[in-house]
Amino acid sequence: MKKLKSIARLIFINLAVFILLLFSVNFLVGIYLKNSNKKSRADLPNYKDNIAYAKEIFTDYNNVQHLYEPFVGWKTQPYVGTTTTINAEGIRRTVRPAEITDSAKAVRFFGGSTLWGEGADDENTIPSLFQQQNPHLNVYNHGQLAYNSRQNLDALITLYEQGKHSDVVIFYDGVNDAAFLCPSDVEVPGHRLVPMFKGKLYTSYFNMAKEAMGKVFFENLILLSKKLNPADRDDMYNCVSSPKKAQAIADFMLTNWEIAHDIVTSRGGQFYAVLQPAAYIGEPRTDHIELGPILGDNFRQVYKLIRQKISEKQYPWIYDLSTSFDGQEYIFIDFCHVSPNGNQIMASEIDKYVPLK
Repeated sequence: MKKLKSIARLIFINLAVFILLLFSVNFLVGIYLKNSNKKSRADLPNYKDNIAYAKEIFTDYNNVQHLYEPFVGWKTQPYVGTTTTINAEGIRRTVRPAEITDSAKAVRFFGGSTLWGEGADDENTIPSLFQQQNPHLNVYNHGQLAYNSRQNLDALITLYEQGKHSDVVIFYDGVNDAAFLCPSDVEVPGHRLVPMFKGKLYTSYFNMAKEAMGKVFFENLILLSKKLNPADRDDMYNCVSSPKKAQAIADFMLTNWEIAHDIVTSRGGQFYAVLQPAAYIGEPRTDHIELGPILGDNFRQVYKLIRQKISEKQYPWIYDLSTSFDGQEYIFIDFCHVSPNGNQIMASEIDKYVPLK
């Protein structure tokens, strides 16, 4: 009996030491990862004239948090930072002239993080720059991080249900439909966080405990493994291997635009859709950023089909501006987000093409 107790005690001590070591290694790896990620997008040549301010932009971006939002999935929480302001409704600030009144024509932009303004301060988002070019209008930025065309459609419907007036609605889409519906574990219709939601919804206490333990003991080790072995694998995406899925994504996006057009125009408004640029499309300058080639192949497959459908449909309210950033200027800060100069170009392009009555 005494021998069994001694063995049990030895096993307990060894197990406790192992758990402590695992926790310590995971913790130390977390510190290493935090310190090894010193290089940020603020160091790109796009921001060479004011790197310090660019760092403030990305600090604010990293501090933005989200809450669950019905139908669309998530929405930004209110936030006030040096470069970024989000109001109580989760809407990012559009910089307007002081003399603008509520009676001015309401122009509402919908899109993902590129439209929201990742990589720019409040004054240099596409809606704010469009507002500067049209001081007689009342421009709103309804962009949300990672939203695709279906989520923008749902957000638009909620807006009308809340009784908010829209004279002009502009959807700025493409990237999130192509990039985040192509992963093999996402189906159409869907959105970027479908796998995460499936893993968390109605989960058991056992799974909750397993997730908590994973976070404490393994999360940083897994992140280190991903850092050492970048995950751009053939099996991650299936838009090239499954042409039917790529076509379904293109149909999905165009159908969402058509429904949004019908909703807006039937209520007396104007609707326009813009196919946004991406670093994989056209001939933009990309020598300063790293691009995943496998994502690129899948992305181009979807965009090719989207552009074909746009050409076939010949809708006068759809604008293919996917090659607007071609040239030698530093614009992209990753495969889709851009620095303020890119937003300026796009605001001017939209202002040029969209015929506001």
